[in-house]
Amino acid sequence: MSNTEKQLEDQYLKRVYTKLLEKQEELEELLDRAKEDGINSLKGMTSDISLNFENITDNLDTFAVLEMKNREIDQMNIKLQTAAALLEKIKRLLSAPYFGKITVDFLDDEELEDFYIGINNFADENSNNLIYDWRSPIAELFYNNTIGPSSYSVNKNEIDVAINNRRQFILEKDRLIKFFDTSVAIQDDVLLEALEQDSTNEMKDITSTIQKEQNVIIRDTKNKNILVNGIAGSGKTSTIMQRIAYLLYLYRQTITVDNILILSPNRRFIEYISNVLPSLGERNPLNLTILQFIERISPVDIEQEEDYFYRISKAEHDENADMLRSQKYVDHIKQSDALFLSTDEFFKGLSRKGKIVISKEKIAEIYHATPNYPKLIDKIQATKTQLKSYWESRLLKQAKSHEIQNQILSLSEDMQQKYFGEIISEDTERNLYSYGKRLLRKRYRSITKGIEENRWIDSAFFFEKIFESYGNRPYVYTYKDSLTLDEAVVLQTIQHNLIEKIEVEPMQFILIDEVQDYTPAQLSLLFDLFGSSAFTMVGDENQAIFNSSISFDTIEDAFKERGLSVQRYDLLYSYRSSGSITKLFSQLVTDNRKMDIIPIRKDGTEPEFLQFASMDVFAQLVTEIAAKLQGERLTVITKNEEEVEAVKSALAKYEWAELGITILPISLSKGLEFDHVLLYDVSAENYKTDREIKILYTAISRAMKQLFVTYKNELPTLLEE
Repeated sequence: MSNTEKQLEDQYLKRVYTKLLEKQEELEELLDRAKEDGINSLKGMTSDISLNFENITDNLDTFAVLEMKNREIDQMNIKLQTAAALLEKIKRLLSAPYFGKITVDFLDDEELEDFYIGINNFADENSNNLIYDWRSPIAELFYNNTIGPSSYSVNKNEIDVAINNRRQFILEKDRLIKFFDTSVAIQDDVLLEALEQDSTNEMKDITSTIQKEQNVIIRDTKNKNILVNGIAGSGKTSTIMQRIAYLLYLYRQTITVDNILILSPNRRFIEYISNVLPSLGERNPLNLTILQFIERISPVDIEQEEDYFYRISKAEHDENADMLRSQKYVDHIKQSDALFLSTDEFFKGLSRKGKIVISKEKIAEIYHATPNYPKLIDKIQATKTQLKSYWESRLLKQAKSHEIQNQILSLSEDMQQKYFGEIISEDTERNLYSYGKRLLRKRYRSITKGIEENRWIDSAFFFEKIFESYGNRPYVYTYKDSLTLDEAVVLQTIQHNLIEKIEVEPMQFILIDEVQDYTPAQLSLLFDLFGSSAFTMVGDENQAIFNSSISFDTIEDAFKERGLSVQRYDLLYSYRSSGSITKLFSQLVTDNRKMDIIPIRKDGTEPEFLQFASMDVFAQLVTEIAAKLQGERLTVITKNEEEVEAVKSALAKYEWAELGITILPISLSKGLEFDHVLLYDVSAENYKTDREIKILYTAISRAMKQLFVTYKNELPTLLEE
């Protein structure tokens, strides 16, 4: 590459950086000046406004002046918010203004055009774009990784072009460290350099290293529903985070982050990905685990995350849990109207301070007086409407009674202030009926709330009756005060389909990570609640390590049964682990299609296999390895929680935390990555079933640079190969 080209690129970088600095200074001065002007304006506002309320005309004039001042303040605030947002964008660009460039021939006899691509757009004072946002239509050409004929889409119109050159940069502020031309991004210097960086406690954006197969998923707006099966380290989570940023940019006129929901595998993972979108200038959407989501819509206590993972990590299956999780059981719930239409046993009375206020007999009477709807949910909702009307009539009737009016007059002034916010005077005594209504509504608000929240319906009766009727089971299902997630999902499915539709905030896009860990019942409930949402789901069938896992074929069938289509993508390139580690976990693929996993990183250090005869020897191995890492962290991964305790016990006499050692079960390290990983007891007797091999695949693929595999007697056959 000629020195002239380097000089030209240097000049362009210096020009852009100078413009960025000028804009930064201009915005900072604007904000400082605006703050000072704003304080002065507020101080002077009282002298500008003459408050005059002597007559109607003066009132209107005063209100008009106040309204004008409010508009001025609103306009000033909008201007400040816009300037502050632009300043944040400039600061992000100053660390590395751009990372790519494409030279495009628009096939119109005009000169070739250069487009520089960065994490945000930036234009000079004449509105000439110096940097194009990576999400802009033209930037698609950069990620297509081709030289020659190509096209990109603007407002659903395809524009044919030819890409003359594709250039990548490594920049540090205004310093051009390296640049080169390439037609294929995979295995290029920028990608490999990014992959060689140490892992951190937070996931980073992959904007400058998005690969062609990832870009297709990120920019797919033709398919409403997307299902991605990506092997370990294929960047599937990074891809959906970039997809969120892309969707927010593309639909910025119609949606915000408030229209997006992310469902993550665990709380630790939520923290891990928390900085990706802010680093791109976007706020984080609502990000919940499936447990947290069900807790938000469920009125009952649900098991803690630790208990949940302990339960689904057990080797043995629970027959009842398997049944509750199944699509067949969900279908049975939705066809259970006939079990309840002819009975009124599912009603409960509403009480206040231990005294029945509305009896279950009265509720049953109202229920039987409603029309005989074919659907139970319609009959229950008609009953609820009539019950609210009945309760309102009772309150109004009681408010007129002498008893209540005498109670009001006998209230102390403190109690009058508490109930009504004022003292009852002689002039207001004639409004005792109004005070009576207010008093009764406050006194009996728990009853009003109980009606609204369906506390007059016995959910346990529904649960038990449906369970008993499934396969004519002779015994009653009993559950504890704190429900399992499976039980809570069933209860919410009953609620939504038989009692009352659950109201959730409408979401335009739902993004699910580790989708293979969801049950058919969980997905069915999500599809019911978010029927009009677009779903992007990513996972890895080879990481289906829990006893609650679902196959991708089953997920696709769930969409088909609802008359919906879903676009399937496979990601086969592994970017996380070194080549030698990737080759090792590739041996453990159990998926029937035997996907060919392609390692991208260099082979690096070969995994070490270390045998130990006792826990004392194991502890010595771990501490010696940790010491050799010279301050870098060593993550010990175990098969389950019991093994975590065994490892902690073995290391108890060492200051293992101070040595930089972290100990995690696979359930909490899933989805994360670590530079140096040590696996506890990978013995043949400890990893023999298909599910255990998937656990091993998942554990090995957490390692980026170094892997230490410890075992007692002999290794599993698949590793010996």
